[in-house]
Formats: sequence, structure tokens, C-alpha cells
Amino acid sequence: MKKQSYTGKKTRLVALMLALVFGAIPIWGFAQQNPNMFAVVDYMKVKQGEEGKYLDLEKNFWKPIHQERIANGEIFGWLLFGVRYTGTADEYNYVTVTLFNDPAKLERTFQIDPAKVHPGKDLDKAFHETLHCRDLVRSILIHRVDAAFPEDGPGSNQYLQVNYMKVKPGVEGQYVETEQQVWKPVHQEFIKAGTRSGWCLWQAAFPGGANLPYQFLTIDYLPDFSKIGMADYTDAFLKAHPGKDVSLLTQNTSQSRTLVRSELWEKMDAIFKE
Repeated sequence: MKKQSYTGKKTRLVALMLALVFGAIPIWGFAQQNPNMFAVVDYMKVKQGEEGKYLDLEKNFWKPIHQERIANGEIFGWLLFGVRYTGTADEYNYVTVTLFNDPAKLERTFQIDPAKVHPGKDLDKAFHETLHCRDLVRSILIHRVDAAFPEDGPGSNQYLQVNYMKVKPGVEGQYVETEQQVWKPVHQEFIKAGTRSGWCLWQAAFPGGANLPYQFLTIDYLPDFSKIGMADYTDAFLKAHPGKDVSLLTQNTSQSRTLVRSELWEKMDAIFKE
């Protein structure tokens, strides 16, 4: 009976982990050298009054499991973010990001035994507590297209400004070209000025289709809260594109995409492959 009980608990925990990874994004910073970087981004709605319990579970129960997954070569990294300026009416208020540096690893994402990570712990209790304090709203798989970071590697990035882009059908190539040729050099100037600590362009892989509210995400890395709103766009544009018509460059951007939404994410915890 004990063996059957343990097997049932393990099966349920594995099922929960698969849900956390694929659902019913380092970025993010330390991953900028790998062109095959993928991220599973899980959007969580933590119930009012349950945030303390949720963070405790993520940091003390799930984080060690993700550390074992990193040691086992399954994933490259894991991050936990709180979404700032949210309320009870918002769809989600926390986000976890699981990084993969090889697309082949996305096929089999959970090969470890949680009981070995937490020997003697009541896994069934942790399973139910996780389900009780948060709902997994949705998961998306994204692929990194391009990135810019300081020459000596990513520095502090306590905050991320996450921008969701709706790209018009048929102009995806034009949009990516605009981001790489127009905006990437501008963000490189922000990095030199110290108002940004990095920038990334990600494309949604799954779900896909024209009915999605967005197809691309850009990530602006902020070293600390004081840098919010401090980027000098005029100065950066003049340095990145001397002699060019700034209004024409921004017009080309507007023609290729719509900025659907911007969010401010605060990094609560993170672990990466060393």
C-alpha cells in the first residue's frame, strides 16, 4: 500500500511539473550567447492573501527541483518574477520562466525524481498547496531572435520592461529587420549610457496564429528601479543613426507593429547553469 501511495504521489507531482512547463520568456540575461535559446513562460494568478505561501513554495520547494533539473542537463535556467502594478482584476500577477538552450530538450522536460530532491517531504501536500494558492493562467513557448548586452556580459537586471508586439500579417520580416537595424543600435546606446543593462527580441512559437494578441516580445533590462523612464531616446537615436531622419525610422516601426501592452516585472529569484 505504501508503494502504491508513493507511486500515486509521484505521478501527480510529475503531472503538475509538466503543467508548469507546458501549461494546459538571462533570458533572460545569462543566456545571450546561445542562438537556440527557448523559454517556456508560465503566467500565474496568485490568490489574494496567498502570496507569501506561493513565494515560499516557489523558493523552497520548486526551486530545488529546478536546480536538480539544471544539474541533470534538462534546462538552462529558471526565473521567478512578480508583475508590478496589478490588482484583483488582472489576469495574472506572477510569471515563471524556464530556459532551454537546446530545442530537443523541450520534448522531455522532467526526468528527475522529486522525492530525491525532497526526501521525507510530503509531496502530496506540496502538490495541493501549490494548486490552492495559484492558478496557471496560460503558458507560451518563445524563441529568442536577437539580443544586446554589455561587452563584459549582463550586469544587474532587477527589473524587466516586457513589451508585447502585434505584428501585421505579411510584415514579420520587416518588423524583425526594423528591430535589429533600428532599435537594437539604440538599445546598445542605452546600455553604454547605463540606463539599460540589456535588450532581447523574442518570437512566440506556440501557441501561434493570426488571432494571437501578440507575436513578438521585446525585453528591456533595467539595473534598478531608478532607471525607469531615464533613457534618453533623442540622444541614443542621434548616436546610433547619425544623419538619418528619426521621424522616418519611427514611422517605419509604427507601420510594422502595434505595441499592445507593456509590463514591469520584478525579479524575485533565479538560478542558471554555471
